[in-house]
Amino acid sequence: MEQVTKIMELLQCTEEQAKQVIESDKQVDKMTVRECESDLTQEQKASAKKARQGDRKPTVYKFDTRVKKADTDKAKLIHLLADCLGMVTANENDLTVTNAERQIDFVYNGRKFRVVLSAPRS
Repeated sequence: MEQVTKIMELLQCTEEQAKQVIESDKQVDKMTVRECESDLTQEQKASAKKARQGDRKPTVYKFDTRVKKADTDKAKLIHLLADCLGMVTANENDLTVTNAERQIDFVYNGRKFRVVLSAPRS
């Protein structure tokens, strides 16, 4: 009954009309989207679709990956370390520069070692 009085106040209608509005709402709630849109024009369907979607904006993807600046100091140090380690290792195949600015893998006395160069931010 409380709902009927609210509708009567809002719509300024009779009790019978308010009950009819509630009954119509219940019928519409049970309907599928196709049944609801069967009597709409193309413009009304487009407007309903736009209202359902809201204010969503399309996602903008950024596929450009950031390119790191070359660190020539680190590259020179890795090259220098590789030269020094090359003198110590048994043959050239035992030394691999994995990353020209960061990492050297080598074998010494049958054991595998790795030197990783890092330059902390100041």
